Amino acid sequence: MIIDFHIHSTNRYDILKEMDKAGVNIGVVVTIDADPNDIYIKEISTKFRRRFSNSQNIFYGWGSRFICSLGKQASIEDWIRNFMYEAALTYPGIAIGNEELSKFIKLNSKRLIGFGSVNPNKPIHYIEEKLKEIKDQDLRGIKLIPTIQFFNPSENRNINRIFEFCERNRLIILYHTGCDPGPFEVPELSEDANPKYLHKVLDKYSNVKLVLAHIGSYSAVRPGIWFNEALNIMKKHDNVYADISAVTDILYNDGMVKKIRETVGFEKILFGSDYPVVDGRDILAEVENVKKSILKDHEKEQVLGLNALEILR
Repeated sequence: MIIDFHIHSTNRYDILKEMDKAGVNIGVVVTIDADPNDIYIKEISTKFRRRFSNSQNIFYGWGSRFICSLGKQASIEDWIRNFMYEAALTYPGIAIGNEELSKFIKLNSKRLIGFGSVNPNKPIHYIEEKLKEIKDQDLRGIKLIPTIQFFNPSENRNINRIFEFCERNRLIILYHTGCDPGPFEVPELSEDANPKYLHKVLDKYSNVKLVLAHIGSYSAVRPGIWFNEALNIMKKHDNVYADISAVTDILYNDGMVKKIRETVGFEKILFGSDYPVVDGRDILAEVENVKKSILKDHEKEQVLGLNALEILR
């Protein structure tokens, strides 16, 4: 049994073909509810300007030159907004509505599971509308992505409502942790996706099953950036798991594998491919990465499907 816990809704009519090629039995397909123009909200804009100006990593100079190339009126906000629009064009369908996702899932309901999305930055009436959609469409979970949804779970006014809804309706949260492509490779701009900010809400909602996408580790600049923070929160909260989408290479790192074993065990780790947004790698390549890794055979079985099967019950 192989379950891919992290497939994007772009290229969705190729998903089953890719799953078949990789020997995947069940796939969790997610959409993203994000508004590029939210970057212009005053408090968000101010936060990102401050973080970018304080950035000391290698992307700072490149990012500044990129912004200048956009024209005299260009800004960090323009850089982020334009990147998000370009990403939507590169991956058409990555941000379809909850209802459209549900229609697709119902065409293949024996093998596909849908996770909707809601943007925590929006007004409460918008939040309620999206939550109702997710429930009415029989979606099994919610995808949250603090980088491009521009929220911090320790500060956002709507996050408690979303968690309360998931707890009451037994929905799973797939929660992005680590950096993201484009401007969000600047670690300071992805700071809100540090798993440590989840402690407050998880202390309150201990029955919500939450999966830390990328186990806090995706970063081109600092690989494994918040790996330790992810393990800490998984150790403290029994209801928190992690997927290894976009970071299956950590299964070849002796130190990281040992730390997972000693801290939380591989019964808390799920396979995810992040298909098709990991450049040059399809679902099969990600499955093979797990199969050829240094994990013990029973750990590979846990990661590839047994753990996800238990969570989805």
